[in-house]
Amino acid sequence: MYKIAVLLIAASLTLSLPSWSQKRFTISAFAGSGVSYFRGSATVSNSVYYRNGLSFPHGIDTMVNPYGKKAYTNWLAGLQADVTLSSKWILLLSAQFESSGGKLTGDSVISPSGSYKTTGTFKRHYNYISINPQIGRIIFQNAATLAIHTGIDYAAKLVMGYNFDFKDQNGGRNIIGGSGGEPEVNDVRITFGASVTRQKWSIDFNYKHGIVNYKNYGPGNVYSRLLHVRLQHVLLAKKI
Repeated sequence: MYKIAVLLIAASLTLSLPSWSQKRFTISAFAGSGVSYFRGSATVSNSVYYRNGLSFPHGIDTMVNPYGKKAYTNWLAGLQADVTLSSKWILLLSAQFESSGGKLTGDSVISPSGSYKTTGTFKRHYNYISINPQIGRIIFQNAATLAIHTGIDYAAKLVMGYNFDFKDQNGGRNIIGGSGGEPEVNDVRITFGASVTRQKWSIDFNYKHGIVNYKNYGPGNVYSRLLHVRLQHVLLAKKI
């Protein structure tokens, strides 16, 4: 997969060689939000939460299966550099900080004092720094510009955590959470998207299809899925 990313960048540069004097270089800042979730044979919509009843640092609670199929609201912010290769082609390279994850329903709690049914929301979240080289093609250009793009997204792991909000057997609300763990993998995703640009502003839509298995123990597989909507503003634009 890393070879594909290198070939993608190399192909972009090759396309650009005949027309260096016609290039336009821009740097933009963006921020956005969207949803993320997990897919694969080891993902679930519901799971059971275990509490061992011990005090810190031995009181480690566990969601039996933490990889949720339900949509988790994510957010992101970063910078993007664009090089207009010709009247139809663009090379894009973005770097961003992102918070993503998945959500499921915790339907039971098991502890040393007994077990009970509940309807709680469990969220597993991840922080990454990601780099996304893409090739774009301009479909329409007038007062506004419509372009489509595709590429490879490499997400370097930073930190992960979880949050479980549920009611106990007496109806009292409980919120349990933690952070500081290291994500299971550095994620790699195939990306597809489209953007609409007018003057210095653009709206960018991206779908990211993870291809690295998060489940590095036990049977089954878990892959990330992300949908992002970004608002983007040009900070610098010049001919090169």
